[in-house]
Amino acid sequence: YNFDNKQELADFRKLDLDQSHPNLLNPKISASDHTSVRESWTELHQKIGNYLSENNFTWEVEDPSISIVQKIYFEPNGQIKHFFFNILNQNISHEKKQQYSNLILEFSKTHRINYQQDKSFAQCGKTKYVNKS
Repeated sequence: YNFDNKQELADFRKLDLDQSHPNLLNPKISASDHTSVRESWTELHQKIGNYLSENNFTWEVEDPSISIVQKIYFEPNGQIKHFFFNILNQNISHEKKQQYSNLILEFSKTHRINYQQDKSFAQCGKTKYVNKS
């Protein structure tokens, strides 16, 4: 779900996923397992960065980094169920956001997070990707 796409944003909000998927990056929720949660989050973002590179994706801006708020909702087995993002850099084109969205959709079909729970969960936070222009 792309924050800039008003229909996708409305669809995302209707799901109210934060009620059914606790954010494991919140230390109050995953206190005993917080290190594993953070490691799995970092590894997932490395996989995303590699996937974008493998698909020759570039942001086509001069910014040294790209900041994105991501809310990723998972099945208990770590499979990605929903992926919400908001690209914070103002000068990213609509076309690049759409291309990123398409790649993330394809990525989420074949990749999972290296973490499992007995129920659905989320990992939500702000991520910075180094921009290789």
